[in-house]
Amino acid sequence: MMPRIFHSLIILPLLVLAACQTPDIPFLKKDVILQCPNYFILEDAAALTQYREGPSRDITDVEFRAQIGEMELTCLTEVDPDSNSGSMTIEVSPIIAAEMGPANQIESATIPYFVIVTDPNKEILYREELVVDVSFKLNKTQVIFKAPPTSIEIPITPTIRSKYYLIYSGFELTRDQVEDNRKAIRDRLQ
Repeated sequence: MMPRIFHSLIILPLLVLAACQTPDIPFLKKDVILQCPNYFILEDAAALTQYREGPSRDITDVEFRAQIGEMELTCLTEVDPDSNSGSMTIEVSPIIAAEMGPANQIESATIPYFVIVTDPNKEILYREELVVDVSFKLNKTQVIFKAPPTSIEIPITPTIRSKYYLIYSGFELTRDQVEDNRKAIRDRLQ
């Protein structure tokens, strides 16, 4: 009786090990799952104040203000486990807070923003300019919303993984708006 148990204890683990090394069994192949790339909201482009047409820049001339506070990334990896190559599809959605200003007569705003993908040296590999429409109707003066997802596909190789890429977002701004943001940042830091 003892030899049978002894043989079973030796043979059973060997069978399990042999099964684990059989690449032809589909359910034993492991998917390659990678983390989403790192993302950043550019501080100089994180806020947008839109004034009505004209030279005045008084608080009563503000049509709307907006701020990107966060981004949501969803990533799907499609990498062949044998070649360790494939792609990653990233859906990027900035989370935006918007406030209607006193000069806004139409109770809505069109907010321009961008999404950029760079390499580690900050060389731009992908850039898309986007807009999102926001409504201030029904007495809403402030809203927080997630912009519709922007889908980006990046290549993955054995040497270039998802952490190779960097994702940036911010508002499309005029030179004056960038300068206003930089001044506000300097004032805040003093």
